Amino acid sequence: MWLRRDKTNLAELAELEEEYYTGEHQIPDLTQLEESASESASVELGETGEIEVVPEPPIDPRQFRARRRAIIVARRRRLLFFTALLVIASVVTAAVKMIPWWGVAPSGVFMVTYMAFLRIAVNVDRERRERAAKLRADRARRLRDQRRAAELAAEQAEAEIIEFAAHHSDVLFDQYAEPPRRAVGD
Repeated sequence: MWLRRDKTNLAELAELEEEYYTGEHQIPDLTQLEESASESASVELGETGEIEVVPEPPIDPRQFRARRRAIIVARRRRLLFFTALLVIASVVTAAVKMIPWWGVAPSGVFMVTYMAFLRIAVNVDRERRERAAKLRADRARRLRDQRRAAELAAEQAEAEIIEFAAHHSDVLFDQYAEPPRRAVGD
């Protein structure tokens, strides 16, 4: 049962990668998928016996990534389970003196090596998630800045209204007014 499940998951993963996956950091080309989805359709017999053409839905990149990730995680868990089972089986067989005590070492080394691989894989996955989160935040910030710039441009496009009533009127010169005292010698 376990091996059969792994075989189908591996076959499904290989099928996904052959059909849609174009590289480790790339997503499927959606334009080609939409064109091929319109071209590729399955033919089914309807309830009345008529032939019906049912178009296949296009692949969503997020759904593709989630499905691929689930397959990889399931494969890692399964292999970890089997390595633990191997270590337990070797310890039990060494305990009942069917193999020498040092016969446990290869399975232990294999499990420790696989655990080190999983640790590296966890770090790589974490870095990818952080990088993706940073890119999403940068994109959101750029969109927010563009939106603010568009709003400011729209506000500046409107004419500025200046109130003339707010200005103080100038004091008029009265030539008949009494002159102020002047300096000596005038």
